[in-house]
Amino acid sequence: MRKLLTICLIGSALFQSCEKTPDTQIKGTANDLSDGTNIYLSKLGKSQSIQAVDTFQVKQNSFASELPEPNHQEIYLLSVEGLDRQNLIFINEGHDVEIELNKNNLRDSKITGGPQTEQMTKYLDKQMDFATKANNLQGEITQAKVQNNQEEFSKKMAKFNELKEENLAYRKHIVNTNPNSIVSLLIINDFLNQKSLPVEESKKLLATLTPEVRDTEMGRSINKNLASVKATDIGAFAPKFEGPTPDGGTLSLEDAMGKITLIDFWASWCRPCRVENPNIVAIYNDYKDKGFDVIGVSLDRPNQKDRWLKAIEDDKLDWHHVSNLQFWNDPIAKLYGVRSIPRAFLIDEEGKIIAKNLRGQQLRDKVAELLD
Repeated sequence: MRKLLTICLIGSALFQSCEKTPDTQIKGTANDLSDGTNIYLSKLGKSQSIQAVDTFQVKQNSFASELPEPNHQEIYLLSVEGLDRQNLIFINEGHDVEIELNKNNLRDSKITGGPQTEQMTKYLDKQMDFATKANNLQGEITQAKVQNNQEEFSKKMAKFNELKEENLAYRKHIVNTNPNSIVSLLIINDFLNQKSLPVEESKKLLATLTPEVRDTEMGRSINKNLASVKATDIGAFAPKFEGPTPDGGTLSLEDAMGKITLIDFWASWCRPCRVENPNIVAIYNDYKDKGFDVIGVSLDRPNQKDRWLKAIEDDKLDWHHVSNLQFWNDPIAKLYGVRSIPRAFLIDEEGKIIAKNLRGQQLRDKVAELLD
């Protein structure tokens, strides 16, 4: 079994109860690493947080550690000093874990563990294969477009859409045939994040899982996210919130609302957000006197208020701002089901959501339609 996984591939954590077992032993070989190289062990905790667990060193081409018996099946990440953002994944399900590290290509590292680890590894290998095929097709589609070859473009697009449907069917099959699996939860979470399925269909899939799986922290989190998606559908009233302002005060949504208000989820570290900011600034300057307002909700990290304030100043964001400085744990983001940024909700003067995730010219056209 082989798997390299970057941290951002995993949407959430924590999981299914299991029987009492002895401590989980981790044993590894690292023939390509010098003595003293640090091995870092962490786990995915609540709300996608990454919690450091242990640091140990390579000694005589091997390493070892142990984990306490799991109260839940937990996802662990193992990384190597000098190999930034590259991680191996396994599940602490009461089975010992053996790892053969390959420094030159972590995809060729071998992990042997329990049945959940094996199932997840097979699934992620399949997704890696899908991603490779999809990327190749996207390159061919781009080439056909550049060459203005409409026949080839249509042919490649059809193959690309067929590949997507095939992968969607494969993932739904896993969920339907593995009702007691963490992998099934992860797939449903991906459906929700990627908007691969209608919300109601994702709800039905979640309902097919065993009560034990649904009642894990991850299952409860997914159920809550499904509810939040419905709460922020177009036509629903925007959930009320309040948050800390740059000057240390508190601002509520009601305080910031104009005739038309954009609730903009962003962060100083988010490059796509910063690229979009000039568009919002231009629209705001053109329509603020007609009743257009903006409230920025920043997902900046703890202890980085200075970066948040500097981004506001640098990008000339002269509107309302709030931030709890809790990164992805921000309560307002959770309330709105925000799991990626930039995200935006356009609401009317009554607080009803009238559009979502409009950018650039689309946002300008919608604001103009409402206020001109």
